[in-house]
Amino acid sequence: MKRFSIVIVFAIVVLLVGSVVAQNIPLSKDTTDFVKNIAVKKGVSQNSIKNVEKVDFNKLPKEINIKNIDENNLAMYKVNVEDANSTNGTRPVYVITASETAFKKQIKNFANKMLLNFGMPGNIENSSFLLSGAGVQGSYEKGYVMVRSGSITGISTSLDVKNPSEKGIAEIILYKNGVAVGFRNTLETNSIGPKVDYDSVKENTINFEKGDVISAKVLLSNGTQVEDVNTLLEIAVEA
Repeated sequence: MKRFSIVIVFAIVVLLVGSVVAQNIPLSKDTTDFVKNIAVKKGVSQNSIKNVEKVDFNKLPKEINIKNIDENNLAMYKVNVEDANSTNGTRPVYVITASETAFKKQIKNFANKMLLNFGMPGNIENSSFLLSGAGVQGSYEKGYVMVRSGSITGISTSLDVKNPSEKGIAEIILYKNGVAVGFRNTLETNSIGPKVDYDSVKENTINFEKGDVISAKVLLSNGTQVEDVNTLLEIAVEA
């Protein structure tokens, strides 16, 4: 069996009659609810579920051969289900899915991302700093003040070109404490109509500290007119 590296969350429910030794390690509510939800989708009654336990991969029945599964990414959970026909009143349902470590990592990666909105409604003929989501125009000194340390991870922009210019461009420049960070959106403005651009960068490439001021500016080629600039800045902050 090939070694698995989990990229997307998937689940397989295995119904067994034999017994498996389960670890008595408390599971988080998120993980427990996630496993229960998988079991319910596979036909297990919600009301019949007694509890969920994590199974030790090193103490599996000989019928299950999953020695090559990466335990850092996958885990097996034992769902004890009420069964009147069983000698002890329950039967096990086994769920193979993301491990709690991988599950928490995915939640953390999602939870630490934030979006900052910059924009400028109406017609724009000259280069200018964009407004914050609160409608306040930024500058080299004014902008979003970072509450936590972190890094910039992405930027996207949409705008309408009203007066195009040959070889013209509109650039969205990001500033940290008044200094351009070198990460930007670039949109060609040589034709009329809506334009979009989006770029991303790995975490910890463009870093900032708490207290740093982030602002954004639209830079227009001579003779270019645009309107309704809308920019989203994605950042990742430390927990």
